Amino acid sequence: MLQFLATSTPFFAVIGLGALVSGRSLFGPEAVRVLNTFAFMVATPAMVLRVMSRQPIAELWNTTFFVALAAIGVTVMLAGIVISRHLGGLPFAHAVSRAQGLVGGNFAFLGIPLMLAFLGERAAAPIAIGLICDTALIIPLAIGLIEAGRGTGTIPSIAVRLLKGTILNPFMLSIMGGVALSLSGVAIPEPIDRFLAFLGNAAAPVGVFALGLAARQWSGGEMPLRAIAPLVIGKLVLHPLVTWAVLALVLRLDAFWVTAGVLYAALPIAANVFVISERFDTGSRPIAAAIVVSTVLAALSFPFAVWLIAGQGLAP
Repeated sequence: MLQFLATSTPFFAVIGLGALVSGRSLFGPEAVRVLNTFAFMVATPAMVLRVMSRQPIAELWNTTFFVALAAIGVTVMLAGIVISRHLGGLPFAHAVSRAQGLVGGNFAFLGIPLMLAFLGERAAAPIAIGLICDTALIIPLAIGLIEAGRGTGTIPSIAVRLLKGTILNPFMLSIMGGVALSLSGVAIPEPIDRFLAFLGNAAAPVGVFALGLAARQWSGGEMPLRAIAPLVIGKLVLHPLVTWAVLALVLRLDAFWVTAGVLYAALPIAANVFVISERFDTGSRPIAAAIVVSTVLAALSFPFAVWLIAGQGLAP
């Protein structure tokens, strides 16, 4: 718990700072959208390109682990879309954003340092795979589905929009560039690397600061618990439980990989879910609240998941 709190303190501090200055003359109503556009279109791709290029992907790859995480993520996400559409009555694009919240964890900001703290140097392998699963699959798929769901058309035209939305977006283009550099062994020249690091380091604080601005601006209205609770429970309980069942009971993976998978799945909802929802106007208000609530509750649920897996021998 203390490790989680120490790691997440800057996250809450920046949210609080955004809430503190929201509504003042420095940041008007359009600030959230402007900051999110910068985080989505500029800073995050720079960060992803640099991080992916520096991972020895070929050496760390575990196909079974990746396929399992990917299959779990896509399955839970698609189930979330169906439930949100048919039981929640949400528009398709809104349902996609809610479903992304069920599997999109705060991996880059919280997951990486926490996995290193709990797993040591061996965490490099699941970290690399987790980054690819998040950035190369879940995020591009969410964007592609949102784009594909806009408007009407024939099945081929919808398929083309899905393909374009999934591949031709800043996240996926930066991933493809980073993977190509990693596999080729070509290092980014130092001046460009420093530029990408400088720009990419702004992604997390800008996105989280915008989250704080938005949370304060929306604080005057009601936020039904039924709009938040499914996202929080789905991310903190359903996702890690399904991941443990598949990795430990179905695939019978080594205890290290089971623990790594559960740690990956037990993370709270990522701020990028809000960034994407705000970017595409898919009802970001409950998502913003769910991110804050899930991060607060994860201070208890995450250490509990670690204790269950490592302390109670639930891994094979």
